[in-house]
Amino acid sequence: MGSRIPVAGRLERLPWTSMHTKLLVLLTLGEFFELYDWFVGGFVAVPLASYFHVPLATSIYYTVAIFFLGAFVGCVLFTYIGDSMGRRTALIVNMAIAGIGFLITPFMPNIYLYGLMRFITGLGVGPESILVVDVMTTEFFPAKIRGRALARAYTAAWIAPIVVAALAYALLPHKYILYGWQWLYIIAGIGVVLIVPWRFLIPESPRWLESRGRYEEADRIVGMFEEAARREKGELPPPIPVEVTTVQRVPISDLFKGEYKRRTIMLWVFEFLQTGVYYGFASLAPSVLFVKGITLVKTLQYSLLIYTGYFISSLVSIFIIDSVKFDRKWQTAVIMLVMGFVGLAFGLSSTPAEAVSTGFLFALLANIFSNAFHQYAAELYPTRIRAFADGVQYGVSRLGNYVWLTLLPIVLTTYGAVTMYTIVLILAIVVFLDVGLLGPKASQIVVEKLSR
Repeated sequence: MGSRIPVAGRLERLPWTSMHTKLLVLLTLGEFFELYDWFVGGFVAVPLASYFHVPLATSIYYTVAIFFLGAFVGCVLFTYIGDSMGRRTALIVNMAIAGIGFLITPFMPNIYLYGLMRFITGLGVGPESILVVDVMTTEFFPAKIRGRALARAYTAAWIAPIVVAALAYALLPHKYILYGWQWLYIIAGIGVVLIVPWRFLIPESPRWLESRGRYEEADRIVGMFEEAARREKGELPPPIPVEVTTVQRVPISDLFKGEYKRRTIMLWVFEFLQTGVYYGFASLAPSVLFVKGITLVKTLQYSLLIYTGYFISSLVSIFIIDSVKFDRKWQTAVIMLVMGFVGLAFGLSSTPAEAVSTGFLFALLANIFSNAFHQYAAELYPTRIRAFADGVQYGVSRLGNYVWLTLLPIVLTTYGAVTMYTIVLILAIVVFLDVGLLGPKASQIVVEKLSR
């Protein structure tokens, strides 16, 4: 490499520019529809049970659990592609598959083919947040602002649950040629298909290019960011010294070598269990309200109020995610523990006012936790294996989604909300101990140093 300055060191000295803003907007467009699908299942499950004449637990299984099983496969597959063939290739193909899945799903004639299309949709949607937002913000943005960048992307995307709830309120009680639940999928499909062409405007990760020895391409992309920075902010400081390792293949075995072994174990345990807490509310709250005897229309109204909290929560996270005093490690561990107790309070609620207030509080905590852990998980591995390592551990979370969103609805419909959220609290306690005891600190540390 001679006297060549690593692109990582050049990226780390950059201020926020219009190029960063444009990149973040392009990344956020796809994330909006991933979050859309995270929440649409909770609204579709009840009317779908009536449409296909199946129990509610069965409807939740084919709508939500099967989707996350597909997402598990998608995470592993597309993040491996992201490390071996490039981030940009993977994020274009995965979004095209998601769009096709969304558009075909509402026209399936039985619950089994419907479930197959939910699996295919999950295959495309699954790697979206981990590959597109988490990995790309980690690799493009310098340490001092990368947490803020990720939080801003998610905050904009977290308008999705409010949109889903509003559309569900307007569409589900009625039939406009097609049933309301069908329109929820069609609207998402049209949106995703329209986004695919914009994916070609996203540049390849220069850190990935450099790790593959493709220096000229990496230099050209970084040069564009440097030119924008000089034009908008003036002369740049000297590049930060960063050691870069180049590889020609994805070294999967590195996940279990040295310090990474401990991190991998910590993250796999964390990812498998945290989904039961987060999605035990996010995907099941409308069903919980319905099981409590609240009518469908009231359930939709209350869900709209509750899900507004997710956007506010993500907005709050922008101001604390890069905090050194409240490191991302502890934002992840402590807030997860509090979410477990608030979830139990939601399960114990006996009046609409109690349900809405505890549900809203859960949502207010949820994305401070979520944004922190998305950044935290992405920055613990080196660039040469980041997408795959992050994808596998996030794939474990999707497998956890499948397991918990298969079991928890059965517990809900058989034993009630209190029993279900008692299980959720136990999961939260284990997650707190796992991250608290095994996780390293991460806030405002250059990613090459943190993941060395």
